[in-house]
Amino acid sequence: MGLVSLGAGVAIGYFLGTKTGKEKLDAGIDRAKQTAQQTWEREDVQDFVAKASDTATKVSHDVAESAKKAASVASDSLKKAAEKADDAEEKVADVVDEAEETVAEKAEEFRAPQTKTTYNGDVISDPGQSTERKGTDWANEGGAKP
Repeated sequence: MGLVSLGAGVAIGYFLGTKTGKEKLDAGIDRAKQTAQQTWEREDVQDFVAKASDTATKVSHDVAESAKKAASVASDSLKKAAEKADDAEEKVADVVDEAEETVAEKAEEFRAPQTKTTYNGDVISDPGQSTERKGTDWANEGGAKP
């Protein structure tokens, strides 16, 4: 098979390389050009080309109109989403304000003086006050002397 292909290639190359081969090739190209031109100029071909052109124009207009509608819908959706986000942002801000107020109230309650009961039932109204009781301090209650 390889030798047959090689032989055919050499024969075609030789033929095209000769003056007669070139003339026949040029004549074949000219005939193809003339046939193509005649085909192009036929009325049924021109009708088909006109219909194809009209269809392409209509389709491109339809696509452009659909793209405009899609862009409009997308724009409206984005506007609605932005409005909802603004509403949500306001709600979140309200919740944050309420949380800050609650935290501030609870912090104030925590800072307020609290009554604390010691292990033996004595009441200390201020956790920062002295731990002395009746002249002794708690570290020495167990019998340890200062």
